[in-house]
Amino acid sequence: MKPLINRYFQLRTFFSIVPLFAVLLFGAAFIAHAQTPQLSLADLLIGLRSQKVTLPERNRILTDAVKERGITFVYSAEIAKELAATGAGPELLAAIREKGTPKPVATPTPAPPDHTFYQRRANENAVKGDYKLALADYNTAAEMKSDDFTILLGRGRTHFNLRAYDLSVADYNKALELAPNESSTYYNRGVSYERMGELANAMADYKKAVELDEKNEAAKTNLKRLEDEIAKIEALRVEAEEKAKADAAAVAAAKKAAEEKAVPEPAPEFIHVGTLTSSNAERMSMPQYPAIAARSRIEGRVTVEVELNEKGNVIKADAVNGPSILRGPAEDAAKRSKFKPYEYNGTPIKAKGMIVYDFNLKPGDEE
Repeated sequence: MKPLINRYFQLRTFFSIVPLFAVLLFGAAFIAHAQTPQLSLADLLIGLRSQKVTLPERNRILTDAVKERGITFVYSAEIAKELAATGAGPELLAAIREKGTPKPVATPTPAPPDHTFYQRRANENAVKGDYKLALADYNTAAEMKSDDFTILLGRGRTHFNLRAYDLSVADYNKALELAPNESSTYYNRGVSYERMGELANAMADYKKAVELDEKNEAAKTNLKRLEDEIAKIEALRVEAEEKAKADAAAVAAAKKAAEEKAVPEPAPEFIHVGTLTSSNAERMSMPQYPAIAARSRIEGRVTVEVELNEKGNVIKADAVNGPSILRGPAEDAAKRSKFKPYEYNGTPIKAKGMIVYDFNLKPGDEE
């Protein structure tokens, strides 16, 4: 310690020693008027060793200086020991300890989390796929800030990912009450409606989303897809009805001609009966949902054209539209079905028609 202090003494300049000698020569009154910096350890040691005044007087002057100006170093037991050996008295050491001991800094109490904290954490959990954790935080955020539509929009998406489509629609409804011109909210509600099988509502929401934001390509794509699918189904329905009407007219005309002629007209090979439902069936089999389709969340409507023999058994089944992965199960289900026999002039006859199957996932189907 002493060699270090001695070296420090050698580096001190004349200008750092002059103010302290002035204090020792002219007393404490000088302190109140001089604009001097804090005292260093070297300043104190030089002052204690000065022979200008007595040691008690030096201690008094230095004690007043420390209290008034402070010190540049941190108090320690080693420094106190060195100062005491140089002549520092109890009052001077006490003043040095007071000025050289760091004061504890109070740590402010953090503010309690607000709704943005829970919403941000919910968003992060949703991105990671932890939807149950995300839902809990969205619920807390919504309780704290019920008029923020972005919270309701995030919770609606989470309900959707948890297959709670009705709850997601409820959240989107509330979000639209708060922000009625948000294109993304209409789009998300349309997706939920489509999963619920409410295609008219889904199309209306997709249209509204595009009206509000013409750059909403997802809404455009879904709207076009639904319009195409519904148009195909409608075309098939109209075609089947027209065929049924034509066949009925042909049957009526044949019956009339048969009545007019002694020799009856030969019966057609098939009659077209339109859409077959459970009301026409003796046994209506439902398709098995393919596991891979369920895991991939593939849904849709499949139309199967069938041929029936004279006993009402399905002898041929061809899926004509719908997702390709769902067509095979639809055809298999159609082949297992049996319908009431059709007749022509009281004679059993072959028939052609179509069966429409809707593949809709329910919560837990994909697991």
